[in-house]
Amino acid sequence: MSFHPETELETNAMPKENQPIDWAGIERDYRAGVMSVREIAKWYGVSHTAINKRARAEGWSRERKPPHVERTKALTGELITPATALKPEELPDRARGIAARLLDELDTTTAHIGELEFLIETEESDPRRRAALLKALSTAERAKTLKDITTAMKTLTEVAAPQGKKQERQQRAEAVAGRFGVRTPPKLVVDNR
Repeated sequence: MSFHPETELETNAMPKENQPIDWAGIERDYRAGVMSVREIAKWYGVSHTAINKRARAEGWSRERKPPHVERTKALTGELITPATALKPEELPDRARGIAARLLDELDTTTAHIGELEFLIETEESDPRRRAALLKALSTAERAKTLKDITTAMKTLTEVAAPQGKKQERQQRAEAVAGRFGVRTPPKLVVDNR
């Protein structure tokens, strides 16, 4: 019995709908290094071990490693902080900037929707991937994205907004009321022995 890596890989790792495996797309994504092997496997409906075997057999190399958390740090529970740690008071401004950039991206996508749909239809050969990309560009998805961004911006504005005079007075009144709150009448204890 001889081992043929190509046939072995394809028979052990067929996609769910018995469609041919898009090894060219898998290789392109593998070499790009943006997604992990497990993410690529899930996207194409192939096992991650099949992708790893094929990569070793054909000598694929990754341009860069996908972003991940070091396993030893995650297992020990050690906190991983970014190099540019922010102070808590800087977070709302940073988040508003990110939300504004996301809104700009959504605006650009909406402005060029026809061109993007045409590129997806003409360039993408995998029907599942084409459908997923077109769904991501759909009006419903863009509307949901807009709603999520505006909700986030509203929340950030409310959190970062300075308190008004009425709110400050209310907080002071509540603090004072705690000290001088309504007193309960004394309880009578009767001992009828």
